[in-house]
Amino acid sequence: MSDLDVARLGQWLAGVLPAAPADIRLEKFPGGQSNPTYRMTIDGRDYVLRRRPFGPLLPSAHAVEREYRLISALHPTGFPVPAPLAVCQDDAVIGSAFYV
Repeated sequence: MSDLDVARLGQWLAGVLPAAPADIRLEKFPGGQSNPTYRMTIDGRDYVLRRRPFGPLLPSAHAVEREYRLISALHPTGFPVPAPLAVCQDDAVIGSAFYV
């Protein structure tokens, strides 16, 4: 069970992935004090989704967009970071900015 709107997330992912996802499962990683992180299984393949926390935040706090840009810059250099897929800055999708 997830606190995110999986249907809206699936609609957004359909524009990012090579094929529209048929089955999306989310599992929030326990603990942590920063950005909520989820294991996202799409049609049997695992991804990680990181989003800003729920509730009011300072504009520069928990900037997942900045985190995504940094990973995107480091990944092609061979630095051991995950392959970035996409960033979403539309709060209407799951309630805040996030990246996969």
